Amino acid sequence: MGDCNVKVTPIISDCTAQTTPAKPNTFKLNIVLGTLDCQIDIEADIELDSPALDIKDIDKEVCVTQSEFIEVNNPTLDCELTGKLFMEGYVRKNVRYSSVESATNEEGFGTIRHCTVKLPFNCAVPVEGIFPTFNHNDRNTKSLHGLKSSQFDQSSYQPLNEPVECEINSVTINERNLFRDHTTISHGSKKEDTFTKIREKMVVCLNITLTQKRLVTLKF
Repeated sequence: MGDCNVKVTPIISDCTAQTTPAKPNTFKLNIVLGTLDCQIDIEADIELDSPALDIKDIDKEVCVTQSEFIEVNNPTLDCELTGKLFMEGYVRKNVRYSSVESATNEEGFGTIRHCTVKLPFNCAVPVEGIFPTFNHNDRNTKSLHGLKSSQFDQSSYQPLNEPVECEINSVTINERNLFRDHTTISHGSKKEDTFTKIREKMVVCLNITLTQKRLVTLKF
């Protein structure tokens, strides 16, 4: 379908306001809702650009690119499930390895190479016993006057709330690297086993604090 070509002619636009002073000692603070221990299981294949003899070192970093808390209100559930935390991100890994580029009868030659990869993850974590403040209402209050086809009156109201924020306190990574696609090279009487693929099995444990901004009046 093409774009709708609609012409808008402004008639009037006016703004008025009424100011309500805040109560004394009123602050908007980050309220800690609770902590969450989350486990993410990742399995992926890493293909190297040249045959490797061994792995020298692997640097790892967990990056969370999106975290969104969705409220769950299901009276049929016999548990304290209050929401789901949708998380998306990746584990950034820098792999340093010994490569094999050539071999003679006496010795093999190569260099220390590295590759950087991102292992993505996407999951929905159940959250129990944590109760954020949600005042929003998705239902619109409609006021229709008459049945004239030349008139449609509608009013709607929807209060907005602060989102639930996710803060990572600690990261624990347990992993195992399995070598795949083996090739044997010979130099003289000595044989070396090389590989070009790493099967990555990883368990990532995150300790997360959930917070939400709220208006709080403190008494001194």
